[in-house]
Amino acid sequence: MSIIRDIPTVGRLPARCTAAGSKQKGSAELSAKRTSLYLIITFFLTLPLFAHSIDPALYESTGSCDVSGNTIESLVYPPASPDQKAPTFTISHTENGTEVTINVISNEDLFSGWVAGKDIWSNSNWDYWWLNTRIATDAESNIYAAVKLYEYSNPSINFDMFVLENNGDINESFLDWNGPGSNPLIVNNPDPNIYIEQPTLDREGAVDSDNNTYLIYTNGGSNIILTKLDPDGTLLINGLNIVVGANAWTNEARVDIAPDGRIYVVWSESLHDIQYVYSDDGGDSDSWSIPTSICSNASDQLCKPQISCDTNGNVHIIWQHGSVLAYMKLLPDGTVSIDESFLTSGGVWSPMMDIDDQNNLHIVWGTGTQGSNSVYYTEINGNLDGGGVSMSDDELTIVQEAPFIVSTDVRYPKCTVDSYMNVHAVYEKGEYGRHHPKAMNYIKMNGVPLLRIVCPDESVLFVEMTGSGTDWEGTFTPPMTGIYSTGVSGSDTEGNTGIDSYVFEYPGTGIESQSHFPVSSVSCSPNPFRETISFSYTLSETGTVNVTIYDMTGRLIATLMNEEQQAGLHSVDWKASDMNPGMYLCRISSGAVSETLRCVIVAD
Repeated sequence: MSIIRDIPTVGRLPARCTAAGSKQKGSAELSAKRTSLYLIITFFLTLPLFAHSIDPALYESTGSCDVSGNTIESLVYPPASPDQKAPTFTISHTENGTEVTINVISNEDLFSGWVAGKDIWSNSNWDYWWLNTRIATDAESNIYAAVKLYEYSNPSINFDMFVLENNGDINESFLDWNGPGSNPLIVNNPDPNIYIEQPTLDREGAVDSDNNTYLIYTNGGSNIILTKLDPDGTLLINGLNIVVGANAWTNEARVDIAPDGRIYVVWSESLHDIQYVYSDDGGDSDSWSIPTSICSNASDQLCKPQISCDTNGNVHIIWQHGSVLAYMKLLPDGTVSIDESFLTSGGVWSPMMDIDDQNNLHIVWGTGTQGSNSVYYTEINGNLDGGGVSMSDDELTIVQEAPFIVSTDVRYPKCTVDSYMNVHAVYEKGEYGRHHPKAMNYIKMNGVPLLRIVCPDESVLFVEMTGSGTDWEGTFTPPMTGIYSTGVSGSDTEGNTGIDSYVFEYPGTGIESQSHFPVSSVSCSPNPFRETISFSYTLSETGTVNVTIYDMTGRLIATLMNEEQQAGLHSVDWKASDMNPGMYLCRISSGAVSETLRCVIVAD
């Protein structure tokens, strides 16, 4: 038996998150002395559970989300414009023995695939050969796009940066800008920095789990140099030569960081050799390995490498081998998992990639050279192991390469993937060469409607939903009993993405048939509360009782009780003065069955 007792939800009142990631404390305009309990419950049930943190240098305010019943309603990133209407969902679940099906009904038809592109930036007479553009996403799936402002007639070191809605509409514009404190990164404190590379200095970058940023660049190609910044942009390492005499072709070196903190740098040595180095100690001078070659060819050009580390510490590298897209996978110890494999039939120019939370690689490239006329996309299954040998294109790819832009005068596509497997890309459009109109365009590929499931042990499962139109479902086998938090996402034909959450408890196979539950008269008081709440229950027989607290993402917050108790009336207090305002779940279990209550912490 699995029961979740709801505090009645009587309405939805939008609540506004605060700027710069500060915690929402509730509205001072509502007072318990002046408002009925009915309105108090209504207000506090709609407090946002997620603070949409924003750099104060960029924003004045942020978005918010509501809570209604079992569902966290439509969290849209970034804050949606008033006329943008992302899909919303009605969510339920059914249990069938060892399987759980999440049932989702959308208020409009959902769509997966490429949607219409949009103009982000343009100039009618650009005084340079091409545009240098960048795109990236942060941990909250905010999309950042930037374009270099360098011209012969105006050699600016600045760039124009745009924060985009999830459908590509411009949410914020920051023109003629080079980042806080002139550092080539976007600071999103207190959450992780997002580094979109420096479009004016040929610098590439990555951010570690401690929010430090690593910039990799070369001095004319001979040496590879590291600069390291702390979360505030303060220099920690300034201009350290990590590889001397690298002869990196066209000054290109790329960097990424594995989950264990190992820093990888890859480059094309003398245009015919793909090499990498790594550091296990934060990039300090004595921590870098000897350069290792992974592929060399004296007759073919090997250039433009890109590198991504997955959640297991494996290293994925792509590059141009002549005019063909090449791929290799290394295990964390450097062993070759998949040797050089060719993914296209030819015509590749300047491939770029990003990796998603399922370790799949999303790659875009233009055909030909500078005068591309099409932009292609493919997706690689990053969890494969070829045993050290090459694999075929058909074996590697989830999505075979196909053009998503068929036009003239397009080049240099870049892509990023958000937390719900939507692919966002920018590319340059316009005739190659000086004094021609040029533009940066945006396009998005909606992912398949997706379930992101956080298990009781905080492991994450991904399930692609099946269905059509407004009716979708996803079935999975829960690996354990306990409280699950399910994130639901889906996009409409305009590219608007809706996100919702649904929390449920899975009691385990056969539990539904058990009618005897030795715990009764379960209650909590006061509710809502500010500092301390008391959970009371009557135990009909001696048994072990477990009382635990979870937040609305399913994360275990506290264990209040886990011991044998005699029959009778019992209570246990939870002192939550250090917790953020919002809704929490209290699970009281005895044996294989449980009951779950909802409680709300209010602001002082």
